[in-house]
Amino acid sequence: QGNVLAAARRSDQARDLRNATELRLRTEVQTSLEQWQTANGEVNAFNQTILPAAQSAVDSATRGFEMGKFGFLDVLDAQRTLIAARSQYIQAVSEATDARVRLERIFGDLSVSP
Repeated sequence: QGNVLAAARRSDQARDLRNATELRLRTEVQTSLEQWQTANGEVNAFNQTILPAAQSAVDSATRGFEMGKFGFLDVLDAQRTLIAARSQYIQAVSEATDARVRLERIFGDLSVSP
């Protein structure tokens, strides 16, 4: 009877460990998916809107400066804004990549087609 009781305890411990691992993985997947979706949305916004607008502002400020309409500080301010946007873009790409790596650690290579 002692062996049966010990085996039942080991079975219960294994089940509890499996349940805890499953819960941890579900939580990690959900968190990583949310982070990946958010970061990808930011990357797309930077690519489609923010970076082109910031580059256009730099181009306009530079042309305006060359024509005498803007001061040099206006050009520098536009450049600083572009550099900040690029830095934020790199951060978003990094966050998306980190989330994807966490998901691939759980599921394997996500780029493989069935």
